[in-house]
Amino acid sequence: MNKINAKTKEFLFRDSPPHPLEIINSKGSYLVEKNGKKYLDFMMGWCVGNVGWKREDILKSIKKFKGPEYVSPTYIYRRWEHLAEKIVNILPKRNGTCFRATGGTEANEIALKMSRAYNKRKKFLAFKEAYHGQSIACLSLVKIPQHEAHFGKFSKDYIQIYAKDWRKTTEEAENLIKKRDISAFISEPIICNLGVIVPPQDFFDAVIEACKETDTLFICDEVATGFGRTGKWFGFEHYGLEPDIITIAKGFSSGYAAIGATIAKPNIAESMRFEFSNYSTFGWHPLSVEAAISNIDYIRKENLVDRANENGKYLIKRLSEFCEPEGKGLCIGFDEKREGTETRCLKDGLIISSLEGRVVLFPPLNVLKTEIDKAVEIIRRNI
Repeated sequence: MNKINAKTKEFLFRDSPPHPLEIINSKGSYLVEKNGKKYLDFMMGWCVGNVGWKREDILKSIKKFKGPEYVSPTYIYRRWEHLAEKIVNILPKRNGTCFRATGGTEANEIALKMSRAYNKRKKFLAFKEAYHGQSIACLSLVKIPQHEAHFGKFSKDYIQIYAKDWRKTTEEAENLIKKRDISAFISEPIICNLGVIVPPQDFFDAVIEACKETDTLFICDEVATGFGRTGKWFGFEHYGLEPDIITIAKGFSSGYAAIGATIAKPNIAESMRFEFSNYSTFGWHPLSVEAAISNIDYIRKENLVDRANENGKYLIKRLSEFCEPEGKGLCIGFDEKREGTETRCLKDGLIISSLEGRVVLFPPLNVLKTEIDKAVEIIRRNI
């Protein structure tokens, strides 16, 4: 393992020490460390590398790009329109308007602004200590204690419910929404940042019905769960939901470029039809657009959504031999039996993550069964 250079520490801020890996390359399901050791990557940058690393089809599209280095948001750029149409055509109802963003935080900020513009309400409802981004507004949604300790108390306009005791949580959420002062309820369809928690169908049915009755918007945060991660193009499809606003990033380009988007029903998008309602300097940078288009084409060509579903079933079956996994597709979590699983697996060449007593796994959608078997045996030894 390599120590971090003292000069790097001086010039590059980190809020906590990095994992002691100096990554110099990547390929398929693996990251390559400076000393040449390969690590089987079952995190993929936390749901970023959905198609795996260094896919030639995507790299060729980026390398062939001959367009402008940059286009101001005030100009016409036809590839923006092409990508927007491509995204909307993936949606089950093929009904949406896209807003450009650089990543997940910005996409969720746009969603929050749009909600307030639409129904003129100030309050938001979210799951306590989940995650929707790094801005003050996004941190306010989930109110993690260490953030409030350092940034000060967040606004009371941001209200939280808990992802446990679902009958009680459902009743509480319904009662809050029926007060008619909440602008939007925001949630991941499968809550990755609480260790991969799968809310029951009854919860979403009841809460979304309350939203419809009160003109409260439902923002579905698909930043981590979108683009095949759960064995569907989008996680909300497992529940038969029709979100008012959807946010995407991460797997949108599978890490080949920085990009995000907010997709809203057209009538809701119209609430932003006023001057300077939204501006993103680097939203949908031309190179990022090419990466996202190629990524979507690659997912389709390789049938990766169905493969994620099949691979996920196989991975859950193997994990069930010694633990109780929860999840959809290749978005999987389970309880950690003893602390330090992540560190022990890393020493054995497997990258996973531990989160509040849960182990989470996000391998590439096209992971090989032999790679699944290898990962399972490493986890079995170290859990």
